[in-house]
Amino acid sequence: MIAKKISVSHMTPIGHIFPKNNSVQIFEEQVLIQEIFNYFSTISADVVIITNGAKPIGIITLKDLIRSLKNCDSLTLPVNNIMSSPIQTFSNIMSIADVLDNMAHMEFDKIVVTDAKNDVIGVMDRRHLLSLCYTQLTPLIKHEYNIIHSMLGLAGENERGLLKLATTDALTGIGNRRLLEEIFQAHQSLNKRYDVPLFLLMFDIDNFKSINDTFGHVAGDSVLKELTNLVSQSIRKSDIFIRWGGEEFTILLQYPDPLSVVKIAEHIRDVIDKHSFTTLVHVTCSFGLTAIHPSERLEAVIERADKALYRAKSDGKNSVRIELS
Repeated sequence: MIAKKISVSHMTPIGHIFPKNNSVQIFEEQVLIQEIFNYFSTISADVVIITNGAKPIGIITLKDLIRSLKNCDSLTLPVNNIMSSPIQTFSNIMSIADVLDNMAHMEFDKIVVTDAKNDVIGVMDRRHLLSLCYTQLTPLIKHEYNIIHSMLGLAGENERGLLKLATTDALTGIGNRRLLEEIFQAHQSLNKRYDVPLFLLMFDIDNFKSINDTFGHVAGDSVLKELTNLVSQSIRKSDIFIRWGGEEFTILLQYPDPLSVVKIAEHIRDVIDKHSFTTLVHVTCSFGLTAIHPSERLEAVIERADKALYRAKSDGKNSVRIELS
């Protein structure tokens, strides 16, 4: 069952679209088909979860049961003979956008949503999720498209090339400070209408000057490019990755809460720390995270993130610190 009335955005946690008291019936895989048949006969439900111990391993819908009974002479077989499997389990705190992105690569369309205790809180398929989100997500998608379109305007190919050149860092190929300023303003305007939680993650390379002094600027540039590739592979396509200047970078992210972004930052920090750079230099980074409040200017956000970054440096570097206000 899906909650009838809920305001959603692409960053809404998937668990929020189920009623608080929602429950899905669970059967062990050795239960007989007859018991499932009896359950569907008395309860207005159309799906049950099949488990092995506490782990969901399959589902059976009412249509599955009816279809299987046509070709089955006995109701005394275990349900694992007719269940649909495998299934994909998603955490209830995962955003709708990320769920849909993952579902796009699945061979089956039904997912099981679980909470922190791994208890099942709901089942849905791609069609129902898209149907639920369509009316509310469509204006959001159109608005973000219009942001991009307004930047391009009616420019021709040459002008679009100049725009890309003006907003791209020449060394690393990611966005530059100007792009962050443009997208930040667009997102702040979007946030006034849709209340989208937005965070800024700022980080820089520890002891980068010594890398340049010891190995030369060519080696330093190699580290910057290699690090950029590492981070790009560790974040989503929707995250805005920017070279702020020198060895300093920022990432603009939409997540439901700061804890989620801290986990992302820790993952990036760990990936960099464990990576063997081609220059044979051990590289670490320090991170400062802050939330972006409605209507505030980019300068105030950068100042808070920089303050958190300074704390990370003071606390021994190669760490993540947060400054929310």
